[in-house]
Amino acid sequence: MTYTKDNVSVNALDKSDLIKSVANAETNINSQRASYSRLKNRENQLVDLTTKIFKTSVSYNVGIHPRIFCRRWFGLSTINKDGRPRFTEKQILAMELEHGYREKCINLIARILKVKPNTIHRWGKGVAFDKIPVDKRQKYEIYLGYVDSIRVITMSLTELDEDSLLRLLQRLENR
Repeated sequence: MTYTKDNVSVNALDKSDLIKSVANAETNINSQRASYSRLKNRENQLVDLTTKIFKTSVSYNVGIHPRIFCRRWFGLSTINKDGRPRFTEKQILAMELEHGYREKCINLIARILKVKPNTIHRWGKGVAFDKIPVDKRQKYEIYLGYVDSIRVITMSLTELDEDSLLRLLQRLENR
């Protein structure tokens, strides 16, 4: 069929072109739905992760030993995408013995706990920190656990775009 307007002939789309256009539109819509579904799934995972972290660390007063805290903070205990540890225990022990690692841990822990670095120095040699005062051990470890929880949540949230982050925060507020 041909339409004429202002002396210009325009052929109507034939049936096959129309079918192709509809198929392309459906493909785009399905792709957008899949992307939205993946995004919602990621948001749900982050809500579950956040809830689990807070329940574990806050509700049950679960702390983290200063040595483990430093390993996590400085990335020694990270996991590869395939689910395996990035470093072996032997490699981690070697890195902990490197010059300056103990000082970095001491300064980090002192800043977080708001104590003088000299206080942390008295907790023992190396990064074993086996001489933490008994009366303060649980309090310090719980506080380090809170900070580590916040670190994990923050790292997870940086993977979201702004709109997803706002929706996630709204969902957490509504719980």
